[in-house]
Amino acid sequence: MNAESNGKTVPNHPTGVDSHKKEKTKKLKKSKPKKNGTVKLINQKGNWIPMKLVWDESSGAVAPEFRFAKQFQLVAGEKKITLSRRVIEKGKLVINESKEISPQIYQKWMESLFQWEINQLPVENSPKEHMTGVSYNFVSFQLGSTKSKFYYILEDRNQPEWTQKNSIIKIIERMKP
Repeated sequence: MNAESNGKTVPNHPTGVDSHKKEKTKKLKKSKPKKNGTVKLINQKGNWIPMKLVWDESSGAVAPEFRFAKQFQLVAGEKKITLSRRVIEKGKLVINESKEISPQIYQKWMESLFQWEINQLPVENSPKEHMTGVSYNFVSFQLGSTKSKFYYILEDRNQPEWTQKNSIIKIIERMKP
């Protein structure tokens, strides 16, 4: 399967829900992973197609014992794939690592993400208005010219229409070197 740019930019409401997203998520409410075959990750020269996946999620302004922050970054350069993870819980750094990933694991992760159509999501604009004490989280994906990005607040993840995006976040959250 070749990844192609969707070229869509969608405005984003500060709460993470706007009318376009509601329409799109109605269609995705009973979303299930697609069986699409093998994802093309290597170019004609035998090098990795440049890819960058970033997930950033935090608790926002809460009491120190409930604070957390998670930052994962998966990057494919021409010759190697690197996963960087940084996790803070209760104000303490518990994971801070960057390790090379095997091609087999990378292929598996990418196939999982493409089954949930990460490459079909639009590029959302950053929320223009921010509510005090609310964390604005995001997932950003780029493979070659294909781009997608979505923003969310933690409460969005509890919505039943969030099956697709939650599944993408869970795949990323389970990534370990």
